[in-house]
Amino acid sequence: MLDLMWIMNMSIADIDMIFRHDILYEDKDTHLALLFQHVAYFYYYRGTHVGSSWSEADH
Repeated sequence: MLDLMWIMNMSIADIDMIFRHDILYEDKDTHLALLFQHVAYFYYYRGTHVGSSWSEADH
């Protein structure tokens, strides 16, 4: 199961790395892997990462 709080606790460098590089996954994990990657894209474009504030995020 995808834990969105786990990805929220990533540093800006971690989010940047996921944004720039596709993750590897098995066929059976396609849905979760793509969901995880899309969440990382969302956080990248919003500037959200560990230490950021939801109230200061680009809306």
